[in-house]
Amino acid sequence: MPFLRGKLLGRNLDGRRRECIEHLLNELEHFYQRVSWRDSIGESEWKAIKSFHRDLIALLY
Repeated sequence: MPFLRGKLLGRNLDGRRRECIEHLLNELEHFYQRVSWRDSIGESEWKAIKSFHRDLIALLY
């Protein structure tokens, strides 16, 4: 996820917001590593993806 990390952290962010985004990206990367080997994902994984999306949007805007 280097592209996403570069795009998001390349923005002019204050220290606390930057730390939160870094933490969230680390969590997203761990989540991806856990589910990437599966043949399919279930409802709980979709909810997690939506949660990551919601949290990133809240931090960026």
